[in-house]
Amino acid sequence: MDFSARLLECAGLAPECAETVGSLFLEADLLGYSTHGMQRLPTNVEWLLSGETRREGDHTVVSASRSSEVWDAAFLPGPWITAKAVDRACDIATTEGTGTLVVRRAQHIACLASYLERATRRGIMVMITASTPTEAVVVPHGGVSRVFSCNPIAAGIPTDRDPILIDTTAAMSALGPLNRSYRLGQTLPVPLIISQDGRITGDPAEFVERGGGILPIGGTEQGYKGFSLALLTEALSGALGGFGRTSQSGDSEANGVFVQAIDPAHFSGRASFEREMGRLAALCRASAVAPGHDPVRIPGDRSLARKRDQLENGVGLIDTIVDDILPWASKLGCRFPTPI
Repeated sequence: MDFSARLLECAGLAPECAETVGSLFLEADLLGYSTHGMQRLPTNVEWLLSGETRREGDHTVVSASRSSEVWDAAFLPGPWITAKAVDRACDIATTEGTGTLVVRRAQHIACLASYLERATRRGIMVMITASTPTEAVVVPHGGVSRVFSCNPIAAGIPTDRDPILIDTTAAMSALGPLNRSYRLGQTLPVPLIISQDGRITGDPAEFVERGGGILPIGGTEQGYKGFSLALLTEALSGALGGFGRTSQSGDSEANGVFVQAIDPAHFSGRASFEREMGRLAALCRASAVAPGHDPVRIPGDRSLARKRDQLENGVGLIDTIVDDILPWASKLGCRFPTPI
């Protein structure tokens, strides 16, 4: 994290902001989301140097009530403003029971899972979703025209043991894994691209080079499920904040972000809530499985295990991530850490 923060500072970001952004990129890699962690560092440095990301100032509160606020980030670093939004939503929730923040024009916010433990460590449940109004890469169910961004959806649920950490998307793939497969010349694990003439393929070149679209969750048979989620996430992260597709143009990766925090203390009580969700998680883990299959995992189990291992033994970065970071480190005079 120290390296990431230093590199972001060299690109003009204030130390406190740089530390937050760097720590969230690292958190993504610790949890196993390698396409949305340190891989995002070079792009963010480039945006800071070019002025596409605002380096100074703070958000504007557009509207506010006792339990909700709308912020305009005006292209501040996405991880920094989203972390602030999660913290603010939790603060409101502790007083009002729920706290809802909608942020518009936040520069790309990277990995949603990175923010979840900010809430669950406080005994608060949080839900986050985001959309990119200028980005169209996912088709509606039954169509071949790109309409939606990938629209991630995340939730952190405290239990009496480890939290449940959900990070998914309305699309069959986020852009990070798809672009990485294209770069490495690999076929996608699942055919999830629909071509302009309706063919289903696992070739990422169909998307990158020939205008194919990503299918919503459920694919061609049950894609109405992902299509419905895409509409919902656009309503929450876009329309509520006045940052939707009808009024945006260009190629900015700025996000609309929806954050809702719920404090169980105002409902059944934190102990009751955590005990109930912990018991439910235990029932799932104890589920019988077919011969030769792995035990059932709760969302977050593998990520938290990977985080503990990497905190002890070091963070693993694939060669392409390091290769992309090194030129910026050299250009800005920021020494890359010696590999373990």
